[in-house]
Amino acid sequence: MERVDLIKEIAAEFELIANRLSETEVATVASVVELEPQHLAEIAKRAQKLTGPKNVKLKTVIDKSLLAGIIIRIIEEFGALFIKARICPSKGGDRFQL
Repeated sequence: MERVDLIKEIAAEFELIANRLSETEVATVASVVELEPQHLAEIAKRAQKLTGPKNVKLKTVIDKSLLAGIIIRIIEEFGALFIKARICPSKGGDRFQL
């Protein structure tokens, strides 16, 4: 069992190093339900605008304690950025409002 834990730690550290080298920022997206691919693409696009030229990789989390909407958490080297968003109906389909 200890070896499995050690492999998980090594994999996590490897991911951190790979993200730094590729200038990729990991954003955690919490929502009550699983998000559609087009919504995740919109979130990634807007998160990339906030982080500058960095790439953005999304990790999704289902959080049943939320009533509605989403929370996006981006941790950068010098601090954290939390964004609350909601889905707004529009003529072209649902859109996120950040």
